Amino acid sequence: MRSGVISLPTVLGRAWSPPLRSGPRCDNRKSLVLDDCAPVSLLSVQARTLGETGIALSRLGLGGYELGPESGTEPDVDRAVRVIQASMDAGINWLDSAEAYHDGGNELLIGSALTRAGGGMLVATKVGPGESLTSEGSGFRHDQIHTACRSSLGRLGRDVIDVYFLHWPDESGVPLEETWGAMSELVDQGLVRAIGMSNYQLDDIKACHGQRPVDVVQTGLSLIDHLEERDLIAGCGDLGIGVVIFEPLASGILTGKSMQQVTETWSAWVESAFWQRLLAPGKAERSFAVADAMTPIADRLGASVPQVAIAWVLAQAGVTAAIAGSRDGRHVDENAGAVDLALGEALSELEALIPLGPAFG
Repeated sequence: MRSGVISLPTVLGRAWSPPLRSGPRCDNRKSLVLDDCAPVSLLSVQARTLGETGIALSRLGLGGYELGPESGTEPDVDRAVRVIQASMDAGINWLDSAEAYHDGGNELLIGSALTRAGGGMLVATKVGPGESLTSEGSGFRHDQIHTACRSSLGRLGRDVIDVYFLHWPDESGVPLEETWGAMSELVDQGLVRAIGMSNYQLDDIKACHGQRPVDVVQTGLSLIDHLEERDLIAGCGDLGIGVVIFEPLASGILTGKSMQQVTETWSAWVESAFWQRLLAPGKAERSFAVADAMTPIADRLGASVPQVAIAWVLAQAGVTAAIAGSRDGRHVDENAGAVDLALGEALSELEALIPLGPAFG
């Protein structure tokens, strides 16, 4: 089989329709360029490029956090392989992880699973500045960034990280200029292909963009949460910066699950800001009022509530892609159907539901 890099569009927001692939998966791939040996049948999940990087992300990415391993459990590599293979079959060509996810265990699990699945996924991961709810980050000093990157590469079993994010802003006084300079060096050294920022405000993004282009930003958005981020998303689009969205399904609220199912899942998080925004008494009722009102819209479109929720996110100005995680390949396949879902007049109907949500009462 001939191998060579596919000519990709280089203007952010221009859709690329990848060719269908067939034949055996290619083994022992350390980082993915989309070539004739790519072990993916990308089906109809269109891809969009990140600035001038040549990296094309499918409009839906796989959230790696849900793959585990949860504290006190053994890594379930078999399950991760099944989910990753289902993702590739559904046209998803990238997944998202972080050093903080499960104390680095998530990267280790994903690295093992990618080796067995053929390695045909782009990988995005993140470095953190310090303590978080799930782990401690490596830190944002120059040398800490370099060490963290190499540690993630080792856990993932790769030579190159496709997209490397700052996970959340530092509050210890490390100058952002120093941190972003170190991130830029990783690109120059060939260890990272694209660099981005997660959970940052637009002023910080612009400052870094002036020092060295920010390729992509990661932020939250759903019909019931992070709605204030729409201005940031549009602003990044104006700057030519890609934007990928986490939590398009609002941590399961917009999946068709009952209030009881969701609150039981997150019962250990009652003190968190997430719970207080979406699931506290008075908030949960409003969150599920929106979810319930989506059902007839989804039925009319011949779609599921999760597909409609993701399609709404993808329809927002400036959005490059969204991230949705699952431990079940069937859910991954269902979520991927959102990419081709045309909302039409339903888009305005969904916008009309937003004031019913928890941010407005």
